[in-house]
Amino acid sequence: MIENLSIEIINSLTLSELDVLRFIDKNIEKIFSLSIQDLAKESFSSTATIIRLCKKLNFSGYAELKYALKNDFEKNKSKTKTVSFYDAIQNNINNITFTLQNLDEKNVNKIVDILKSNMNIYFFGKGLNGTILEYASKELLSHARNNIFFQDTHIAYLYAEKMNKNDCVFLASLSGKTHQTVRMGQIAKSRGATIISLTGTKENDLAKLGDYHLSVVTSQLNDSKIDNVSRAPMLIILNIILETYFNQIA
Repeated sequence: MIENLSIEIINSLTLSELDVLRFIDKNIEKIFSLSIQDLAKESFSSTATIIRLCKKLNFSGYAELKYALKNDFEKNKSKTKTVSFYDAIQNNINNITFTLQNLDEKNVNKIVDILKSNMNIYFFGKGLNGTILEYASKELLSHARNNIFFQDTHIAYLYAEKMNKNDCVFLASLSGKTHQTVRMGQIAKSRGATIISLTGTKENDLAKLGDYHLSVVTSQLNDSKIDNVSRAPMLIILNIILETYFNQIA
């Protein structure tokens, strides 16, 4: 509740009114069953303080405040979806299935040919996308295929400036709009390097830069503002490329 109030309203409150507001904010569900007298007692304030607070919050009185709080609570509750174990399984199965249906075998074989060639291989991505690419980089190193995974953006840019047609860069971003990753692609491509881009299915800048574009299908089961979208489809695409490569060089 407090986070939705303007700074002007917050500044207009007395210390006792702020104390009541904090109590309400921390005990929303409890407020629904409290009378104004009960709230005054629970928050160590007075009914007069509560009424003044209600007025400053643009409510006619305590009853209207409770009604508004209950409405907001119910709206937020309806937005919160409980994801079951089976929901999570089905979501992952769907994402992986649709991703594999979109996977172009010719693209995979051409990328494998690049790995088998003498081209210099590089990997760059930010956050969780970078973590997936680092895995691919280490897998290749464990099979004696030299490559470089960039952790530092500045160093990645410096390398990109000196790239040429003998270089190939794997770039990953689900949105396809991550500034550092797109910029890396722009620099490397302008120098003649081959770009392999891994992004979501929506049209985006990074996908357009890719000489070979690999798209992944992802969906989120909740409305979390945190980036917790699964990178499993991206990992599986890379695994398919790596396994094909390892089988061919065995």
